[in-house]
Amino acid sequence: MRLLDVEVIENTRIAASTYEMTVDSRGELAIQKPGQFVHVLVDPPHYLRRPLSIASWTKTTLTFVYKTFGSGTKTLVNKLPGDRINLLGPLGNGFPMPEEERIVLIGGGVGVPPMKGLAQELTRRGKRVSAVLGFRSADDVFYEEELNAYADVTIVTEDGSYGKPGLVTEWVDAGAEVFYACGPNPMLKAVRDAFPIPGFISMEERMGCAIGACFACTMKTFDGGYVNVCKDGPVFPKDKVVLP
Repeated sequence: MRLLDVEVIENTRIAASTYEMTVDSRGELAIQKPGQFVHVLVDPPHYLRRPLSIASWTKTTLTFVYKTFGSGTKTLVNKLPGDRINLLGPLGNGFPMPEEERIVLIGGGVGVPPMKGLAQELTRRGKRVSAVLGFRSADDVFYEEELNAYADVTIVTEDGSYGKPGLVTEWVDAGAEVFYACGPNPMLKAVRDAFPIPGFISMEERMGCAIGACFACTMKTFDGGYVNVCKDGPVFPKDKVVLP
């Protein structure tokens, strides 16, 4: 884990209110697994950092995707190549690698980005990968082409304006042996309840410190205990955390 000022290489709109930013990490961020995240400092008067999933990386670059939900993330839109931002990372525990051969990745909205790095790693290991990516409408769709390079991709939109209509749970490969999911809690709960196969979920929660000290992202577990999404997650076995 490092605290770094990094230079913006590219900051591009890729869907409605959705941007992809690539920064020069100078080889100083040792990403260990797909599913980890960075905690990005946005401009004042916003003093809390924003947790953003790592979509992909090289030895010298880091790419993440953000959606402009509020005034804090909207400050990132104005960053130009050559500007600098401060980030803390890599943070959290990523996706464990499966023994199973047929894997399905399920992403919803801004839960899609970590699926890119995960698909790359699974394909490198010779796994058979499919991906179901859910969005509200055609305007929100991104990373279809990027994931098609590593997986058999199905796009699902709630309003039916692109790809398959409906919900991601309706279009998952019936032959999958294990699932990996990232997205809003209602989607994660629906996926967990729909499929009896082994699975892992990556949670999206508001965070304060992102290192397990402030307990802002504490979640109850099925065994009566508690975990911090930032430090103990964000990836958990599907039956570990009680989803609201």
